[in-house]
Amino acid sequence: MSIKLIATDMDGTFLNSQKDYNRERFADLYAELKKRDIKFVVASGNQSFQLKSFFPDISNELTFAAENGAHVISKEEALFAADMPRQAFERALSILAADHQGEGIICGIKSAYILETAPETFYNYTHQYYHRLARVPDLSAMFDQDTIVKMAFNFPEHLVDEKIEQLTEALQGVLFPVSTGEGDIDILVPGVTKASALADLGNLWDIQPEEMAAFGDGGNDLEMLQFVGHGYAMSNAIPSIKAIADHVIGNNDEDSVLTQIEKILEAND
Repeated sequence: MSIKLIATDMDGTFLNSQKDYNRERFADLYAELKKRDIKFVVASGNQSFQLKSFFPDISNELTFAAENGAHVISKEEALFAADMPRQAFERALSILAADHQGEGIICGIKSAYILETAPETFYNYTHQYYHRLARVPDLSAMFDQDTIVKMAFNFPEHLVDEKIEQLTEALQGVLFPVSTGEGDIDILVPGVTKASALADLGNLWDIQPEEMAAFGDGGNDLEMLQFVGHGYAMSNAIPSIKAIADHVIGNNDEDSVLTQIEKILEAND
């Protein structure tokens, strides 16, 4: 069965350690994907504005499953935005505020928000992933000013397991926390994942999971790699991702995703 949709995570997967990719090589591949009407989907925990910045010439043609699938945009059209319940939103914020050991990002479709008291180092770190970022006096007030699709907390790495436990207990399945590496915890609406975004896109475009390939390296890629017919883990992926993937390819500093896309195109001939 030929591949009709290719989805890729960005950090640690499509992007190298310099947060870039072989643009000339990808341009040639993308032209071939377009010619064959194979959909290319950027599936990331990051903000759509940040993801678009990596593809300045073609962002208006691409599909982005941003914020871990909570905000899906195709050809500049918003297709889906998750609906976060207010009570669970407030509970998560109360855990963040309880011991002042972490920082929070509230992710809306118009912007992302951090506290105006957040350290400059946190602002600079966050701005790498959220290109539209505002400092605000009160995070909870943002619920009424934007459609909130995700929350992202950052803690010292040694506290992550403990915080995930606290959040899981407090949120009682209404929202669920997932570690995304480097002390970051995404707090998501249940059932809204990169996989659910691909399922919605598959329904829209009449593409079956068996006709999809996906690439990933982190915990938030697990459902996506399980959902598609052809799941590829990077060699630098965490062990649980390599364990469930159909294939393990090279690392993100070797253009491994581009190499595999070339192989997919050859096999599709």
